[in-house]
Amino acid sequence: MIIRSASQLERYLRRVASWVWEEQNDARHHGLKLQEETITEMLLLRLARECEHLGLNVKMFNRIEEGGSTKTGKVGNGADWEWFIETKLCQVGFRVQAKVLSSGLTPVRGALSVGKYEGLHDDRLQTDDLIRDATKLGYNPIYVFYNHSWVSDRALFGSPHHTFTVRPGDWGCAVATARFVKNAAGNKLSTHIPGMLPWHRFFGWDRSCVSQRAMAEMAGEQEFIAETPRPEWLGIMREGEVALNAYLVEHRLQGVAHFDFTDFRG
Repeated sequence: MIIRSASQLERYLRRVASWVWEEQNDARHHGLKLQEETITEMLLLRLARECEHLGLNVKMFNRIEEGGSTKTGKVGNGADWEWFIETKLCQVGFRVQAKVLSSGLTPVRGALSVGKYEGLHDDRLQTDDLIRDATKLGYNPIYVFYNHSWVSDRALFGSPHHTFTVRPGDWGCAVATARFVKNAAGNKLSTHIPGMLPWHRFFGWDRSCVSQRAMAEMAGEQEFIAETPRPEWLGIMREGEVALNAYLVEHRLQGVAHFDFTDFRG
């Protein structure tokens, strides 16, 4: 697919979201569950491969596990990523927590259970950490949800439940603000989907920042941080794997990714 306009980028992001949706469905058909980190890495690798010829430069690095002791800084479930996006008009950073929609069979009837995000703890301490760490550095704290159809309430992904036209597969990659997640009760899909947008409606480019407009309309009333300082890890990337891994351990990050649109020819 050749991307030469904002509408073509939107179609591309919808296609990738549908791929995430179908990959999860396929995995569950074969008795597997893809983890947050796995899906994120697969997703960023696909973007790097398919968009390189357009001038979009995606550089990513995920933290290397080294035994899991406190000395090596093992990070708990749902560790953050930092995504830094540069265009000719702006530079915006996001502190990202990824969560996968769970699925399973009810113990008695053997039917599909309602969708839940099991990593969202009721005490919301993890969300508080995400908001605190992001805003301290000038990043926008967001959740990226990876969804699929293996839940009994999958009808919630249909257009009748939303103010915009949407295909179920568009929800394969969805975004919600950390502020909305913090104030939401519980961890069910039905609770969180009112605050979500499919990611093609959140990320994109035109003469203004699509994410800024999207966040202004999203539930949660989270202020958008428009200009993120260039992250320290951009320089450390040039120093090599060992130095960057040490940085990620110190800052409790699962990984980082730099999206450079400054030479984008779309």
